[in-house]
Amino acid sequence: MPVSTSIFTGVTAMKAFSRGVETISANIANANTTGYKTSTVSFSAVMDDSIKVSQGSLSITGVKTDLAVSGDGFFRLLKTDDGSQYATRAGDFHLDEAGYLVNSSGYQVQGLTGGAVGAAPAAVGSIRVSQTPPAGAQLLSFAFDKKGNFTETYSNGAIAVTNRVLLQRYSNPTALKLNGGNMFTNFQNAAPVGGLALTALANSPGGVGNGTIEPETLELSNVDLTSEFASLISAQRSLQASSRIVTVSDSMVEETVNLKR
Repeated sequence: MPVSTSIFTGVTAMKAFSRGVETISANIANANTTGYKTSTVSFSAVMDDSIKVSQGSLSITGVKTDLAVSGDGFFRLLKTDDGSQYATRAGDFHLDEAGYLVNSSGYQVQGLTGGAVGAAPAAVGSIRVSQTPPAGAQLLSFAFDKKGNFTETYSNGAIAVTNRVLLQRYSNPTALKLNGGNMFTNFQNAAPVGGLALTALANSPGGVGNGTIEPETLELSNVDLTSEFASLISAQRSLQASSRIVTVSDSMVEETVNLKR
């Protein structure tokens, strides 16, 4: 192998293993992040990464707006200022001042909306507490169930399912790309089952393999610290070896140049 080739080989390996160290470090740092999915880096692709989509442990919180997915589905979120959409497994949601169910970044949870007493939700949109309760009545409480139904109870005794959270699963979930804030993009390459657009038929919890909603519960990170630390040690040693290749190759070039003097 020519010396120049060995130098470039070493540099390429250093880039790959540096990326590996960064990815593993991020996994370790997010070991306690709600719904976090372990990221992996493929050395053969040098800079290609993917996520490990195994189910994380579920932890009951008792918070009404905390939701977890038991199964393969992801929540869909809408960023209203530019219309971009994201997938997430982090269900630490809350109601904003306008009554929308949102994540910590203010992105709105998507599902079926527009329900009222005697009418089921049917329009795909952002989950929101009903703005038109029965005449003369006030909202007393709300709750989610395993099928994602958002049920409101009113002061006059009436009950209505006003919204339903929808889930989306993917034929190739490892193709999802982490976009920060524990949210994912690259839907097209991940191949949404039933199509990109959300529908009641394809995306209802409890049906067609999407999984169920676990109310008042959060999914914990699926990071395995033991394996991550082992991988980190391996990646660091490989990075050192790659660096040594460059150093030795550089010494060989120097020796060759000195021979000509």
